Amino acid sequence: MLLVVGCVKRTDRCVPRTLHVGAIVLFTSTQERDTARSWRWALAAIVVLSALAREAALARGAGTLEDPDNYLPLARSLARGQGFVFNGRPTAYRPPLYPLVLAPLVLASGPHLVWGIAGLHVLLGAGTVLLTAATARRWGLSRRRAWIAAAIVACDPVLVAQSRAVMTETLGAFLVAFTLWALTHRGARGVLLGGLGFGLSALCRPSLLPGAALVALAYVLAARDPDDVLLSPRTRRLCPAGGEGERKALRTATRRCLHALLLLAATAATLAPWAFRNARLFGEPVWTTTHGGYTLLLANNPIYYDEVLHGPPGAVWTGPSQYRFNDAVNAAAAGRPEPEADRRLRATALRMLKERPGDFACASLARLGRFWGVAPAGAVYSRPLRLASALWTVPLWVALGVGSSRKEVWRWPRVSAPAVIIALTSVHVVYWTDLRMRAPVVPAIALVAATAVRPLQIGREKPLKDGQEGAGKKS
Repeated sequence: MLLVVGCVKRTDRCVPRTLHVGAIVLFTSTQERDTARSWRWALAAIVVLSALAREAALARGAGTLEDPDNYLPLARSLARGQGFVFNGRPTAYRPPLYPLVLAPLVLASGPHLVWGIAGLHVLLGAGTVLLTAATARRWGLSRRRAWIAAAIVACDPVLVAQSRAVMTETLGAFLVAFTLWALTHRGARGVLLGGLGFGLSALCRPSLLPGAALVALAYVLAARDPDDVLLSPRTRRLCPAGGEGERKALRTATRRCLHALLLLAATAATLAPWAFRNARLFGEPVWTTTHGGYTLLLANNPIYYDEVLHGPPGAVWTGPSQYRFNDAVNAAAAGRPEPEADRRLRATALRMLKERPGDFACASLARLGRFWGVAPAGAVYSRPLRLASALWTVPLWVALGVGSSRKEVWRWPRVSAPAVIIALTSVHVVYWTDLRMRAPVVPAIALVAATAVRPLQIGREKPLKDGQEGAGKKS
């Protein structure tokens, strides 16, 4: 630092100005260190809270974890070097990433596998909290708003409850948080990392894949700031046709389109090895899973429409009729290659949509209500648990609504969060859904909801600088 020495006249003596400058610099740097230290300690406390919440949920299992989708058998087959195999047959019925993550734990944990998976889920929860906080700061949110977003992820009951199951929601939420963080980086680096995140998310939960297309569209169309070179009316008014301003807008639009294509290409490249493996084994590429036809039919079949849609309020589909449905599905798929069986089930579901369009519309609204429900089904869960869930969720939905109404949320890169939420919601309007299906987008919900909170400090929030800022610079 260059110090310029001068004198400040004070009665009959001179005081070097460098002393005043040095005192100000020392005071400011000490204040910044104290603020940074308090930020780190508060964030560490939220991470500990996240771990305690998940450990409490895991303790309810009494040393066991539910595995309803048979991910552990797939992980064990990978650990034994047999490949992605179920009951001795290669499969693409489940997405591969979560079993691939579990396979090293199967080898390393031995008889303590349950505790290994529990530790993995606690670490993934902590990572999701940290990535959410980092994304909030790169958005330009204040530290307090970043703490709020992180605390929502740490304590959300749906996300916490899923940590006690051998299922993909915990890893999916971590990958969504990583993707949102990646998209805050400028230029090609951001879209490449974002494409990697979307590809991994789809290999974990295929329902997250449409988010890549919607985010790519938002990358092109969303404003970067109020004076965006493409979208600002003031900018368009001041730029004559054929002038430098119009040429600059064209260059900007071209660059954004190329980056959006790069995002989609990175997503496809991440999925390509899995699709190639499936093409080699099944004779055709399967980019995600062969499970989609079943989940579409599960949500759109005459038994479900009659017993749940037209049944008593709060009806839950379970019991003998669902067992008969599954037996019929297994009989229809028996002896067929997985991709062919998937197409057959999908065709059956689509035929139901055409035959009963009114029931499909009503069922879609019902699925939307379940996806965004404030409490789990009363036929399955106790009243106190449902009340606790509602007390948490209702204020969160209010904050989400307020945050979504702010113009800043619909600028890049913040718009990536509502885009991911909208994409997943759209999928589950058509496919089978329940409350837990929204768990992977809890980081996005938390970020949007945190923007609803009024800043507690005086003055306008400013984005981070020195390469740390995401929202305030053009791409």
